[in-house]
Amino acid sequence: MSRPEMDVASKPVSEALPAHAGTAAPAGAAGTPREATGTAKALVKGLALVDLIATGGPRRLTDLVTATGVPRGTVVRLLEVLVAHEVLRADASGRYDLGPQLAVWGQGFLGRLDVRAQAADLMRELTEQTRETCFLGVRRGAQVLYIAKTDSPQAVRPAAVEGSVNPLHCTGIGKALLAHSDEEVVRDYLAGPLERRTPNTITDAQALAAELAEVRERGYAIDEIENEEGVRCVAAPVRDHGGRVVAALSVSAPAYRFPREEMPGVARRLLAAAATLSARLGHRAPQQTEEIS
Repeated sequence: MSRPEMDVASKPVSEALPAHAGTAAPAGAAGTPREATGTAKALVKGLALVDLIATGGPRRLTDLVTATGVPRGTVVRLLEVLVAHEVLRADASGRYDLGPQLAVWGQGFLGRLDVRAQAADLMRELTEQTRETCFLGVRRGAQVLYIAKTDSPQAVRPAAVEGSVNPLHCTGIGKALLAHSDEEVVRDYLAGPLERRTPNTITDAQALAAELAEVRERGYAIDEIENEEGVRCVAAPVRDHGGRVVAALSVSAPAYRFPREEMPGVARRLLAAAATLSARLGHRAPQQTEEIS
């Protein structure tokens, strides 16, 4: 990111965070019918059957009845409709699996996805919560390409613009992307020269490999004034429907306004936003309950 535009000092990130900031949990658990009334009940029960099979693999009729608690006769009727419309299919052994119609719907969904549009409200919320700049980036070869940005309302802020690029190894978004790239991509990157941007830049391949392992373990990446003097950053990976990391979100701020001790708190909000964005891209993952430190 570009050098901050120096003007007046502002409050630390912690002072700008709301006391009870958080994110809403998804409504309903996988395979559990949500509350509904009237004719919507049948639809909800049918969706619960599809969801059970999608998340747990092929199921027999008795398994579906047990898992949902729905009467056997109702399950039979719902399965007949779902199979007739090719949402589900039944094999010779009597097990139900996903049907070809879901592939048609899935391709339509994926074809209409726009990660920037899906991220826009989440980025605005992050900036409102932290009063700092939020970036969305993707990997372009050996660089991170910033594809969206919401500016901090404060006078001193990173001046990077959409379309600008930076190396992967010294930026928060870059590390988040590189840490989850294919082994071949990581190996090739570590074999190349690692440009030094600041005294803190990691330029040793072995040290960078250890840093990437820590990113995977911790769940988020840190730019500890490694790309630009005076700028600190936290970033979290964003996954698609197949679990691949396809983008990353970051919160970036002048280091004097973003002390190290505030990074875990910002990371919590960032991880929650990244999880929501991943879900919008079709990713399904168990809820994270581990404490960030």
